Amino acid sequence: MRQLLPSTALLLLVSAGTQAANLTKAVVVLEPPYNRILTLDNVTLKCQGTYPLGDNSTQWLHNGTLISNQASYFIKAASVENSGEYRCRKGLSELSDPVQLEVHMGSAVPSTSPLLHWPQIPFSLVMVLLFAVDTGLYFAVQRDLHKSMRDWKNSKVSWKQGP
Repeated sequence: MRQLLPSTALLLLVSAGTQAANLTKAVVVLEPPYNRILTLDNVTLKCQGTYPLGDNSTQWLHNGTLISNQASYFIKAASVENSGEYRCRKGLSELSDPVQLEVHMGSAVPSTSPLLHWPQIPFSLVMVLLFAVDTGLYFAVQRDLHKSMRDWKNSKVSWKQGP
């Protein structure tokens, strides 16, 4: 029994050492899930993972500089300066893999330039042509069906028994 005690203690020390070395890695999640946004857009960065050993702190880094200690990082009315690499860490966990955020100049309002919408013109013309052909076929079939029904009602059917 005495010989089992040191090996059991050694096993417990080894397992505790591997748990301390096995830190979870945090993950940066974007909401909405786009890494390319336009100026004035809003985006929330969330740091997902478990807090190791009861430490519930979160660190946010932008291009390697500490920017926040909040659980989530919210960018309201993004500007080009918000572009760059974002990483997070929960407690003593490993630093997350980098997430690249790109903020582009522009607005979400579509351009009204007719040059950008030129493929819609031939498409619309083809659709109008198909609608006209379809409508013509519909009325032609309706006319023929009504004519067939009238001819059938006006005809007499006779049956003769042959040799």
